[in-house]
Amino acid sequence: MNFTTEAFKDFVDALEIIDDEEMRFEYIIDLGKKSTEGSFPEGLRTDQNLMEGCMSKVWITNDVRSGRAYFKGYSDAIIVRGLVVMMTASFSGLTNEELQTVSIDQVKSLNLGALTTQRQLGMLAMLEYLQKLGEQSVSRTK
Repeated sequence: MNFTTEAFKDFVDALEIIDDEEMRFEYIIDLGKKSTEGSFPEGLRTDQNLMEGCMSKVWITNDVRSGRAYFKGYSDAIIVRGLVVMMTASFSGLTNEELQTVSIDQVKSLNLGALTTQRQLGMLAMLEYLQKLGEQSVSRTK
């Protein structure tokens, strides 16, 4: 079963109507620009929050409330920052069990085929990282 959030559905819908690859990049860049440095303070950009597996620096935090994971993230690269916004918003609000069922095929449904292979691998790494954070939060609460 695939679990989705309203944010995920909104991203899928927005990218579905954009049939031009360059316009898709503009959409992602716009998301990155809207994610200001203030939304992810410098104090959170620590090695503890640094994600491995991405060429750019990506920091992601996880806050668990009522059994649901809520992610925030930031990147030093504008396009990657937009991708971080999409991933963190898309999967925030899921339980750990729901998060573990998210597949790469579900991420691919965002229709980001124009991304370079490196960025696609980064998206896969980001999904795995979000799932890892979800697992860690469960083990901390036990």
